[in-house]
Amino acid sequence: MNYTKDELIPLYVELLQKANFPVSEEELQSLTINDFGLENLKEEGFGLIDLLRSERVRVNLILLLPNQSLPEHLHPGYENEKGKEETIRVLYGTTRVFIEGEPDTDIKIPKGKEQWYTALKKIELNIGEQFTISPNIKHWFQAGENGSVNIAFQNRVDESHNIFYDPESDGCKISNENKY
Repeated sequence: MNYTKDELIPLYVELLQKANFPVSEEELQSLTINDFGLENLKEEGFGLIDLLRSERVRVNLILLLPNQSLPEHLHPGYENEKGKEETIRVLYGTTRVFIEGEPDTDIKIPKGKEQWYTALKKIELNIGEQFTISPNIKHWFQAGENGSVNIAFQNRVDESHNIFYDPESDGCKISNENKY
């Protein structure tokens, strides 16, 4: 069964409450849910709250439902930009970060999507742990059994340059506007 974005908002809000991370009412109202055009939101997608977007820095909350995956992608360089460097730190739950390297044997790829999830080295992060992904590294995220809330720190880049490998994906339709 596929869920609508409106049906999942309360689940993302509940995750945020479990993380006990304070957000303003305005930030909560700005919660964006993205399914990357894959129409399988419970398995592939995420919730996002931007906390800061300046000319050079972006800080946001990445919310993942239980076992939900943020699909494989990379942040390439373009023009004079090296690409996005991203540090993800877990505030609640467990987040699995997958990158290229020695494949792990215990991976739960969304059914029928195996060919689009090829970065199979798993780094499992628990509350208070973080990992930095350099530009031009294939990666994807997946929450553990209880979902996860993560804070992400990124150098500011144009998200429209991200490369998503599933041909059904329409990419990350997240605003590039500054939010100070």
